[in-house]
Amino acid sequence: MKGRILIALALVCALAPVARAAADIVDPYEVLERYHEALGGLDRVKAEETLHFEATLSVAGLEGTISHWEVRPDRSRTYVDLVVFTQTTGDNGTTAWEVGMNGKLRIEQDPGALARREVSRRLALFEHLDPASDIFTVSLEGVEQIDGADCYVVRVASESDHVERVWYIDVADFLMRKSIDIRPDMQQHAVHSDYRDVNGVLHAFRQDIEVLPIGQKQTIVTTLLETNVDIDPALFEPPAEDVRDFVFTEGGDRADVPCQYIERHVFLPVTVNYREGLWILDSGASASVIDREYAESLGLELSGEIKGQGAGNTVDVAFTTLPPFTVQGIEFEEQQVAVITLVDLFRRLSDLEVVGILGYDFLSRFVTRVDYANNMLTFYDPEEFEYEGDGTVLDAPLSENLFTVEATVDGVHKGRWMLDLGAGGMTFHAPYASEHNLGNREGMYGVGFGAGGKIKHHFSRYETVELGGYTVERPIISMAGSDGEMKGGFSGGELVGNLGNTLFRHFVLYLDYKNQQVVVEKGDDFETEFPWDKSGLQLWRPEEACEVLYVSPGTPADEAGFQEDDTVLTINGIDVERFGGMLEFRAMLREEPGTEYIFAIERDGKREELKLVLRDLL
Repeated sequence: MKGRILIALALVCALAPVARAAADIVDPYEVLERYHEALGGLDRVKAEETLHFEATLSVAGLEGTISHWEVRPDRSRTYVDLVVFTQTTGDNGTTAWEVGMNGKLRIEQDPGALARREVSRRLALFEHLDPASDIFTVSLEGVEQIDGADCYVVRVASESDHVERVWYIDVADFLMRKSIDIRPDMQQHAVHSDYRDVNGVLHAFRQDIEVLPIGQKQTIVTTLLETNVDIDPALFEPPAEDVRDFVFTEGGDRADVPCQYIERHVFLPVTVNYREGLWILDSGASASVIDREYAESLGLELSGEIKGQGAGNTVDVAFTTLPPFTVQGIEFEEQQVAVITLVDLFRRLSDLEVVGILGYDFLSRFVTRVDYANNMLTFYDPEEFEYEGDGTVLDAPLSENLFTVEATVDGVHKGRWMLDLGAGGMTFHAPYASEHNLGNREGMYGVGFGAGGKIKHHFSRYETVELGGYTVERPIISMAGSDGEMKGGFSGGELVGNLGNTLFRHFVLYLDYKNQQVVVEKGDDFETEFPWDKSGLQLWRPEEACEVLYVSPGTPADEAGFQEDDTVLTINGIDVERFGGMLEFRAMLREEPGTEYIFAIERDGKREELKLVLRDLL
């Protein structure tokens, strides 16, 4: 699951309504001045130095509570309890931190998040009210109706964090009716209502929030709000000790675990309730995941439904408690995990029975070494690990629990990329690809699947990709969302794209969550150029029969006459059931140029024969 569960929090205060005024103000600073008059006067608002509130929270069917404390401008703590999981975020004025649903402490080092933190601090100091501000640009965009009320639209932009805040302030009473925070990768729309007086200042006691593009809806209803109360400074400090919920069964400080690298993904066996299943290792999953059908077969109780962000689109997520489980050489205590429909996805594409994803909640406990060429994982105790190799150590700040690193394609496309072991290949995110017209490059099309559904990609061959001082020649990189707007994990605007396993299989990687670093070494396959599809034909098994999933235009498959939903009966006269399955079919389509296959297919109840001749496409 590429995305994340978002709990939004918006605070708005206002005072009693004033007489209706015509919508004739043209200066945004005058609107803000009237707004603060409605708040009881700027001096009174600034006098609110501390704040504490309790609230109920409803998120897509989940019910819970929020507790929040702050000392303005830069110390805060928020505790969210949704029963199926809890989350705590804090800031002591120096360090921002988070404790996730399985108790793992993360110190905020992501440049984007730190920039937003600094801008929020300066907002709390009311710097946006200064027309000479060096970071805020304030404009009046006109008047729009919000729920029947005419509202001034005031836009407060800050270049340093690439965020625009749009405030809808009622022309009649100058209360804020709605606010929108616009970031490169998401938007938060909040409607504010039920204003109540607290020590002379009105605060919105109800907020109805929608997070886009995932469409997650939240309602926050304040039950207690108090200002200028004493708050213990220790409340804002991160926990002194981190969680430790695993043991190495053979003693020592590491475990070597054989894995399988199949079709550009890393798999390993995991035992739950004495049943062994195949799980995928995925640093791009912000939480560990179990398949819904598999969880039910284990007798696990599922709770809640919420919207999460998958690789292709949004995905419905439930939660469950995974009982103590075992990875060879490691025993884990119980963990909270997300629940999605997963098995059918891999079964249809590869005949593999994949029942879970080991994401952040598993990987963050260790320093993980991934040796692709030798199919070996090593999990190290982070408290004992010291790197002594000759590889390159990269700063890799975690963004929403996911590593980000610097990489460069063709010496031109430089920036931060997500390091995603759950991604089969490299992908430019849709906003970056659109901005740089990458869809105009020569290439071919294909479709893939993620937790959020089908994803269409445009694949092109590039000259080089540079990571950690190493250069890999002739990489194939896709552009996601080539047929329209992207809504999933490839739609983020803050990153250039995702680095996936078609790049990583050239290396040995070390993932160090404690220090938010990644080490890259040359692997045994560093110089290898791996074969790529030479047909433009994608097959899958949606039910029992083998069918055509996609035909890339202008490829041998297209020229041979294949169409989507064709049923494949035989290949070179051999019944498809006598082959090794979907993995063997893919391997056949990567054979040498000039290789010929005669496919017998069924279309609309009629049998046809199609001749497919492979050739280099990229």
